[in-house]
Amino acid sequence: MTLACCASISTAQAETAWQKLTYSDPRHPSAFSPIVTPLWRRELADKPFYQIHAARFEAAGTTYLVSVAFAGGICAMGANDRNAVAEPAICPARFDVLRDGAVVHTVRGRACSVAPLPEDAMANPTDTTEVRFDAASITVNFRSRLSGKWVRTCQRRMRVR
Repeated sequence: MTLACCASISTAQAETAWQKLTYSDPRHPSAFSPIVTPLWRRELADKPFYQIHAARFEAAGTTYLVSVAFAGGICAMGANDRNAVAEPAICPARFDVLRDGAVVHTVRGRACSVAPLPEDAMANPTDTTEVRFDAASITVNFRSRLSGKWVRTCQRRMRVR
């Protein structure tokens, strides 16, 4: 009984709190832009407009970058006309492992992209995609909120191993 107790405590301590992905686009660069934009160069090469949402985690001397790229032609998007119900876009995601500033491993997947443009006054301010990093299992969990509600199909997990 004690062993199970202690194991769950250490696992819980290894997980970070949920963290909102940082928004960036060519007009609104973020501190992550110089790091993550080159990682997406191939996918975004011919895209006049794109967004990259990113987070960074550190554990045991290793840097982990989590990013989601949003652009037309690379995301699966629902109806987006003015009469449509809001739907998340399912976009390419990366989970990069960096050592000494170089990418040593990448896992690719798909995750929801929910992030209103900064100047969109009509957007729901709670719409977001968040991530939580678990250093013990080297896993990142995704979740997204759209129109004030958590979207079940946006609960995703990516694991390095």
